[in-house]
Amino acid sequence: MAHSTVSASGPQARGSYQQAARELLRQTVLHATRELLSERDWSEVTMADIATAAGMSRQTLYNEFKSRHGVAEAYALRLVDSYVDLFGAAVTGHPGDVQGGLEKGFADFLIEAATDPLVQSALAGTAKLDVMRLVTTDGGVILDAASVRLAKIAMDAWGLQDYAAAARIGRLVVRQAMSFITLAPRPEENPAADLSRVLAPLIESLR
Repeated sequence: MAHSTVSASGPQARGSYQQAARELLRQTVLHATRELLSERDWSEVTMADIATAAGMSRQTLYNEFKSRHGVAEAYALRLVDSYVDLFGAAVTGHPGDVQGGLEKGFADFLIEAATDPLVQSALAGTAKLDVMRLVTTDGGVILDAASVRLAKIAMDAWGLQDYAAAARIGRLVVRQAMSFITLAPRPEENPAADLSRVLAPLIESLR
């Protein structure tokens, strides 16, 4: 009796291909959005502009993101993901040194954030209401997504056993980091050092 085999062209392979194709499409759109934001304000960017810059039809763009707000939210989530990657690398690069890892993580976040055109418009006070809402009243999606990842980083890097405690630390880190997008630090301030000094003892007490 012949054994059945799973074809490489079966449903699982097709699903993986479709997922990869969708991710490529999204990354292409978000890269095109960043390029447009480096040239003009978000209020001046239309879905037609984004579709043209990404090399696709407006219908394809609407099918994936639904609206300009959907594009902006996805862009913000990708930014936060990159910041969490930086923060995680800084923390894991300072084993046993909670304060040092936190300070490096916050410093890397602030440096990286300062280079993004959407964040620059928020820091300069020129961002329109729909942009500011992404990091204020509508910031729950960003907060939740980043907090989950930061909770895992906290548990792995600092040996926290209580997920609820790690999640609280994650939310606190995200809220503090986001606050510097809506209110830039003064030149004489050192927010990375200040935040790390405040948070490190709390984290140490939970280890």
